[in-house]
Amino acid sequence: MRNRVLLFAALLWAGAACRSLGPELVRVEMPGVSPFPPGSFSEIIVTDFRNEAPLPDFDAGRELRTYLESELRHAFDGTVSVLPLPAGTVVSPESWKDAAAGRSRAVFLTGTVRLAGQVRKAVGGRKVPVDSPFNVTGRALVEQIRWTLSVDLEIISAETGEALYSNTFREDRDYGELDKPAEFAFSDLSSGFRARLFPILLGSPTFEQRMLFRR
Repeated sequence: MRNRVLLFAALLWAGAACRSLGPELVRVEMPGVSPFPPGSFSEIIVTDFRNEAPLPDFDAGRELRTYLESELRHAFDGTVSVLPLPAGTVVSPESWKDAAAGRSRAVFLTGTVRLAGQVRKAVGGRKVPVDSPFNVTGRALVEQIRWTLSVDLEIISAETGEALYSNTFREDRDYGELDKPAEFAFSDLSSGFRARLFPILLGSPTFEQRMLFRR
């Protein structure tokens, strides 16, 4: 009898060992990919970002400069400086070299920014019908506001005054509250912009989600 019990327990253990476990969501640290060799600059000079569509009560260009300055001081080992650009400033390679005042191992972080909100209509209700996602029977249209942050970024060499890198970044987010203020939306969207910029600028690692299948 005892041998039968031991045999039955062994079979249960073997079955559990062969049983497939459910997938597990894990976070994986991925190395940042930067176009700049390590140590290629020792100072980052952040300027005002030109605001293409200023809002009446919120200056996205100045706010982005302040935000990037603060975040870079925590993430960058070198010097972080600020250079306000007076309105109407004409930038050229020579003007960038003059503004650097001989700091050859520095780069300027500059560009244009646009923060805009647009009210849109969307189908209410989170559950999508099984028969068709386009079946809107019984689902009311609701209004949402979509805030969009667009940044045309340039990284300028202080030594040559020429652009070392340029790219356009865009972040969107929808809110059900139509009175969601620009300051709140900017806080959400600028953090997404930072998460995409810093691996490029500093080679910072990124965290990505992967599905782990186990047996």
